[in-house]
Amino acid sequence: MAGRRVGLYFSWSRPGEYAVPAELELSSPLGVLEDRYPSLFEFRRAVWPSLEHFKDPAQFNQGVAGFLDHIILPDFDQFRAVVKEATGNEVAIFQRQTGAPPLQFLDDDLLRELDTLVIVSLDHFRTEQSAAADEVEAIRMFLGQEGRCLVVCPHHDIGMDESLQSQQLEHIHHGDNTIPGRQKIGGFARSILAGLGVPVQNRFGLNPSRAPNGGPAPLIVNFDLPFAEAILRGVTTFNLHPHLPHLSVPPEYASHVDVLARQPINPLAPRHPFTDAGNRYFDALLRVRPDGVSGTVLVCDATLWSSAFGGLESLRSFWINLALFPH
Repeated sequence: MAGRRVGLYFSWSRPGEYAVPAELELSSPLGVLEDRYPSLFEFRRAVWPSLEHFKDPAQFNQGVAGFLDHIILPDFDQFRAVVKEATGNEVAIFQRQTGAPPLQFLDDDLLRELDTLVIVSLDHFRTEQSAAADEVEAIRMFLGQEGRCLVVCPHHDIGMDESLQSQQLEHIHHGDNTIPGRQKIGGFARSILAGLGVPVQNRFGLNPSRAPNGGPAPLIVNFDLPFAEAILRGVTTFNLHPHLPHLSVPPEYASHVDVLARQPINPLAPRHPFTDAGNRYFDALLRVRPDGVSGTVLVCDATLWSSAFGGLESLRSFWINLALFPH
């Protein structure tokens, strides 16, 4: 149904992301690697020379703010364009905290203008972003109407074990030298899901498998489950972000969760504790069924709305399906 209204809610606190642990704008405190985004300057150096068009500090903030504004947020522009074409409506953008208070809470004023809300939980755990009880209640009210859709999107949780040996093992597995050995992201997503009574956790940062053509390997989709056809029609792959989470469900909540899609782990990647345990796939898209709601709740990785990591033809189908869901 054309005309549906979609919103992207970035649940980070920008001041919290800048402080690592002291102010991190133009001068990073040497020695702090863990649990933070790189500054734009650091990222430019890591991928030199591909981003030298961002080198002028008079035009581009070289701190973490510049990384968020010039690297992360533009990655969602293609999603916004596809959804606008499909629905006729602009995708609304919200950020939980951009500067001094007040915060942009998930409240009735925000939610009444939307049919589908995508929570992009790229907040580091250390910033302690957590949904208040009133926000969870507002989400429940939002989901009380059929046709409403909530998509909760954490990112990876790398370096769960504090030992350097374990963190090095994980780092070698995914092979991305632009991130530190410990980077725990997605705390707000966890709080929303726990508040709804289905505490899914984003675990690890797993390297996905490639197809022979260099793109993402095909998904394993369970089309026998409700909504799988509507959400995943024409969707054969997700993306190749180098460190994707397994969406882990405590056994006692398994009856409230459907695994719609699983993604293969790169069999050529170095070993990882998850693959050491015999796992060859990770759960990449869930439908969760909280008690007492009529709307649809999905869980997936935050990068599935980004254009930066391949699989775009298939992802566009995914984006359109979501924009028009239910139809």
